Amino acid sequence: MTYKQIELTGSRLIGAITDLGYIGPKHHGIVIGLHPNDENIYVAENCHNGFKLTTVNNFVKRYSSKSNVCVYANDGEFSNVEVAKRALSEINHGGYGEYNLATNNCETFSNRAMYNKSYSSQIINTVIVFTVLAGAIWYIRKVK
Repeated sequence: MTYKQIELTGSRLIGAITDLGYIGPKHHGIVIGLHPNDENIYVAENCHNGFKLTTVNNFVKRYSSKSNVCVYANDGEFSNVEVAKRALSEINHGGYGEYNLATNNCETFSNRAMYNKSYSSQIINTVIVFTVLAGAIWYIRKVK
């Protein structure tokens, strides 16, 4: 890895996408480390326009207007350096196909790097909420 390991290497950055802040959709990225040539800290991310590297400053600039950008320490089975390597490797190999909001989004990308599991709790929770709401509406209409 050509990036220098720092304290944040392997951590997850999360930024709010909408004015709903953290109760709404969020964007996830994995901190790679410090690039020795430009002294910037880089984040790997999967966006609607593809897998890419960006600086932490750019990530924060894009998402801090909606809420604070949060940092979550790696709590997966892989070391911090291994998480960063896994994220960087996926980016270098073009990822797992095109971006898909339901099956190949920024959170699934980050979860693959940390846990070797491709899932999005945001999508799962959204499906659960809509299922419960649909069930409640059906029940209320049936009882009337």
